[in-house]
Amino acid sequence: MLDVLVVGGGISGLYAAYLLKESGATVEVLEAQERLGGRLYTIFSPEGHPIDLGGQWVGPQHHRLLKWISQHQIPLHKTYTEGYNLLITPARRRKYKGTIPRLPLGALIDLGIGLEKLKRMARQVSATHPWEITRPAWDELTLAAWIRKTFYTQTAKETFRVGLATVLGCEPEEVSLWHTLFYIRSASSLEALIETENGAQELKFSKGASSLIETFANTVPHTLGDPVVAVERLPNKVQVRTQKGRLLSARAIIVAIPPAVQSRIHWEPPLPPLYAQLSQHLPMGSITKVIAIYNRPFWREEGLSGHILRLQGGIRITFDTSPPDGAYGQITAFAVGALARSLLRVAPEERDRYYGQEMEVLFGQKPQYLYQKTWADEPWTGGCYVGYFGPGGWRYFGPALREPLPPIHWAGTERAHEWMGYMEGGMAAAETTVQTLLTSA
Repeated sequence: MLDVLVVGGGISGLYAAYLLKESGATVEVLEAQERLGGRLYTIFSPEGHPIDLGGQWVGPQHHRLLKWISQHQIPLHKTYTEGYNLLITPARRRKYKGTIPRLPLGALIDLGIGLEKLKRMARQVSATHPWEITRPAWDELTLAAWIRKTFYTQTAKETFRVGLATVLGCEPEEVSLWHTLFYIRSASSLEALIETENGAQELKFSKGASSLIETFANTVPHTLGDPVVAVERLPNKVQVRTQKGRLLSARAIIVAIPPAVQSRIHWEPPLPPLYAQLSQHLPMGSITKVIAIYNRPFWREEGLSGHILRLQGGIRITFDTSPPDGAYGQITAFAVGALARSLLRVAPEERDRYYGQEMEVLFGQKPQYLYQKTWADEPWTGGCYVGYFGPGGWRYFGPALREPLPPIHWAGTERAHEWMGYMEGGMAAAETTVQTLLTSA
C-alpha cells in the first residue's frame, strides 16, 4: 500500500507528488491522458518550434515557479514589448504604449476611475477565506452588472470587458463581481494580472512549457492513460479503481484535477452535498487560444510590438511570443466573446480557417502555420484557463473548494489562495495540501 495516490498529472499534482517524495512518502501520480502536464501542453511545428497550446507565461511574482525554474536551469525569455501596441475599434486603429490604450479623453478618464475603484474593492476581499462575504451586494452581482453600473462611455465598457474576459477566461455575464475581486486579490494586484512587463505575461518558456513538465516526469512515479473512475473511502485508507481495472490502495489521496470534472469519478460513500455540487457551481472558462507562426516577426519592422487589443471580432487580444533572436515570428492570440463562443459549435478545421483569416486581417499576412486549441474539447479538463464562481458561489461552496475530507485532500490551481488560475497557483495549492496532509498524518 502506498502512502499517497495523486489523481492528476498537471503542475499541481506533480509538485505535490514531488514534495511528498522528498518527505520520504511513497507516492504515485495517476493521469487520465497519455501525457503529463494537464493544462500545460506543448506541441512542435514542422521546423521544431515549440507551440504552447496551454499555459506558457511566468511572472516575476511567481516565486515558487521561478525557484524551480532556476534550480533546473529551464530557459526563459521576455515577452517582446518594444514598439507600439494597437487598439482596434470598429472605427479606427490607434497606436499606444503602456498598459492602458489611447482612448478618447472621456473614455480614458472613465476607464481609469473604474479600474481604481475595482482595485480598492479587491483589497477588501480575503485571499485565505473568500467565502467570508463582507459585502453581500458584491457577491450578488455579476461582473457585467457592475460594468453597466460603473462605466458611462461605451468605449470604456468594451475595453474593460475585453481585458477582464481575457484575464478571467470567461464572459462578464458568467462570473460574479466577488470572484473577480478575489482573482485580483489572489494575484496581489490588478497590475500583476494584466501587465506584460513586471506582470504575469513577462516571461515565456523558451523551449515550451513541456521543458518544465519534463523536470517532474523524470523524478515522480506516474501512470499515463488510465483515468481514475472510482474512489472508495475506507477506515484509514482509500481504494482507487482505474478505467483499465487497476485497484490501488493508499493511506491518503490528493485529487488535483479541476473541480468541474471531479464528478466524473464515482465516490463511495458519496461526497457530502456541498462537495458533490461544487463541480456544478465552478464551471471552466472557454477561451480559445490561437498560435500563428510566420517566417519572421515582420511587425517589428513597422515599429509594432505585436500586442493588439481589439474591441470586436473573434480574436480580441494578441502578444508577440517570438523567440528572442527573432528567428521566426510567433503571435499568441486569445478568442473571447460571443463570436468565439459560437465557433465552439463548429469543427476544429472550420475554426482553423476562421482564425487564419482573422490573423491575416490583423497582421496583413497569412500565417505559415496556425494552431488553435479550446480546452472545452478535453474531457478531463473541461475548459480553460480556470474554474470560476458565479454569484453566491464563494458564499455557499467556497469552503468545499479547499477543506479536506481526510483521507481525501485537494490540490489544483482552483484551490489556491495565491495566483488562482496560474502555474504558481497550482504549486501554492500543492504546497498547502502537502503541509496539511503531513501534519495530520
